Amino acid sequence: MAVSEARHVSMVAKRTILSTNALAVLAPILEEIVDRERPRIREFFESHGLLIQEWDRVRTDWLTLRPAAQDLAPIAEGS
Repeated sequence: MAVSEARHVSMVAKRTILSTNALAVLAPILEEIVDRERPRIREFFESHGLLIQEWDRVRTDWLTLRPAAQDLAPIAEGS
């Protein structure tokens, strides 16, 4: 697993994680090593006050985490 955009690291890793939150590394670990399904992983994060707002997976996991108490109102484009 790689937590870097560096080409030489991501070519060796089976998965690469890109996120602004260091806890995002837990998601693929829970999925691959602990064998948890995505709904249970989402529940785990929510039980600790974090919501997985986005989770796109190709070869790289793109996760956006935010505090659960954050306002859900959409941010106006261009702001």
